[in-house]
Amino acid sequence: MKVLVTGATGHTGRHVVSGLLGQGIDVRVLVRDRAKAPEGVHVVQGDITNPAEAAEGVDAVYLLWPFFTAEGIENAVKPFKDKRIVYLSAMSAEEGGVWGDVEAAVEDVTERWTFLRVTGLATNTLAWAGQARGGVVRAPYGQAKRSLVHERDVADMALAALAEDHAKQTYLVTGPEALAQAEQARLIGEALGKPVRWEEQPTEEAKRQLSAYLGAEFAVSALRHWASLVDEPEPVSLDVARVTGHPARPFDEWAREHFS
Repeated sequence: MKVLVTGATGHTGRHVVSGLLGQGIDVRVLVRDRAKAPEGVHVVQGDITNPAEAAEGVDAVYLLWPFFTAEGIENAVKPFKDKRIVYLSAMSAEEGGVWGDVEAAVEDVTERWTFLRVTGLATNTLAWAGQARGGVVRAPYGQAKRSLVHERDVADMALAALAEDHAKQTYLVTGPEALAQAEQARLIGEALGKPVRWEEQPTEEAKRQLSAYLGAEFAVSALRHWASLVDEPEPVSLDVARVTGHPARPFDEWAREHFS
C-alpha cells in the first residue's frame, strides 16, 4: 500500500506521516518546500491544486484543502479518481460552504471516501500564545463553548480510515467536552504555570482584525458561529473513541503538551 499525505508538514499531517511509517506503510508527501519534508518518505514538490505527479501510483490520500474557497477543487481531485480519499473537513460542511463543496467534488471522483468533520482544532488557540504569556487573552465571545480536538486524535482517525475500510463514512471529530473559550485560556495558564484571564473584545474590533487575514466574509461567518456557541455549545461526539479505540484527548492535556 502507498499513501499520499498532503499537508504533511502541518499540525495533523505530520502525525499522519509518523503513524503510517510506524505501521510500515509506504508514504509519499506533497510539499511546497522540499527542505521541510519529513524523513523516510518519498517527496514530491508541488501544490495540492496540481497533484497529478504526486497521485501517480498511490492507493490512498490524506487530503487537506487549505483555502477559503473551493475554486479549482474539481481539477485538483481528478488525479485521485477511484482512490481512497480521507478528507479533513469541518462540521459546517453539512451547511455547504467550501468544506461542503470539497466533499461534493471528492464524492464525484471516488466511492472510497471518508470525511473527518472537525469542530475545531485545539492548535487554533496557539494564536493566543503571545497574549497568554502576558497574562491576558483578549478575544471575542469568551463564553462560546467549543469541543476542540487534539491534532493527534485527528491523525489517529485518519490512520484508521486510510488503513481500514471506512468507505462512505462521515465522522464528527471532537474533543471530549465543550469548554468556554475563557476556560481554555485558564487551562493554558495552568500549563504555563501562571494565571491567564480573559478580556472580552468588542465584536467590531475583532471583525476588523480577523478580516485582515481571513477576509471579511469568512470573518463575519466565524464571529456569527462563535456567538451561537454561547447558548448552544458545539456538540461532543464519541466517534474518536469508536474508531480509534481510545477516548478523545482532553484540552488540558493538549495545553500541557504545547505550553509547558
